[in-house]
Amino acid sequence: MTGSSILRRGVKAAKFARRYVSGYFERGRFTPRDVPKLSIETTNICNADCVFCANSKMTRRKEPLSFDAFTKTVDEFAAMGGTDIDFNVTIGDPLLDPKLLERARYVRQYPQFASLGFVTTLQWLHRWNLDEFFDSGITWLSVSITLSGREKYHAFFGVDLYDRTLNNLVTLIRENDKRGRPLGINIGLKPTDEPIEDVVRHADLRLLDTMVDQDLVAEARNTNVYVDDWLGAVTLPAYLKKRPLIPRPFRPCRLLYTGLTVYSSGKVGACACRDFDASSDLILGRVQDQPLEGIWRGDALARLRKQWRTRNAVPDICQSCRHYLY
Repeated sequence: MTGSSILRRGVKAAKFARRYVSGYFERGRFTPRDVPKLSIETTNICNADCVFCANSKMTRRKEPLSFDAFTKTVDEFAAMGGTDIDFNVTIGDPLLDPKLLERARYVRQYPQFASLGFVTTLQWLHRWNLDEFFDSGITWLSVSITLSGREKYHAFFGVDLYDRTLNNLVTLIRENDKRGRPLGINIGLKPTDEPIEDVVRHADLRLLDTMVDQDLVAEARNTNVYVDDWLGAVTLPAYLKKRPLIPRPFRPCRLLYTGLTVYSSGKVGACACRDFDASSDLILGRVQDQPLEGIWRGDALARLRKQWRTRNAVPDICQSCRHYLY
């Protein structure tokens, strides 16, 4: 290792140490939000088998969230004064939820919910009437995709649906443009095992780069290859690197103070990151049985935070989570 590389690592470590220490003393760092953010896993069904996802390891029942449980959740969250809601999932693709647009319309009947969206592969957009899709109240999508051909897409997503997905994306962008861009569309490029120059020269990436406001060439060059292995459940390919484990003694993850997740079974969790079977210590109850506000302000979540902070009782699922927010 050269002297310059040692110096760069030292500077990087010093910057992290400053952020880590200052974050501990940040005002309100260990105070929960008065009203949480809310993610609703409308379904945990997904047809893809991405190389960095635990979909194939999940053993819980694959199902959409019942509509009764969904409306109860939304109504209670609205009554709490909630404003920050999405359909992001731990596992699943909302486009495979048969009641997706009905759910979106139900959410947007509350004027306080000005924004609604989710992350998707977009593989199943063609199932939906686009006039109805745009009229449903969905305001943003983040599309996970590779743009360097069918082979690389198949290798990453585990399904041979590149051509259909690309067509869905191009169609969505063109239809969005026709309507004055009511939908915010973000293209989330995923890493591949090929030279980056091959990626940025690919005709499909170049085409999409002319259609969106994003600089896809720059984003391709900066695509993050550091991911999580879902607590060791997933064996990552060699080109993907595991994020470092950040120290967490006496320092609960920020997510325990900011939001809740309602899983497709109705279980309510304190974090949507890694609990792919919704079976960890972070499960707080069921929305069918308890009011959402009672779960957010209840003893179970308060105890998790307190025991971690005062006794260093880190939940098992959090000990090796590489998405920990310090």
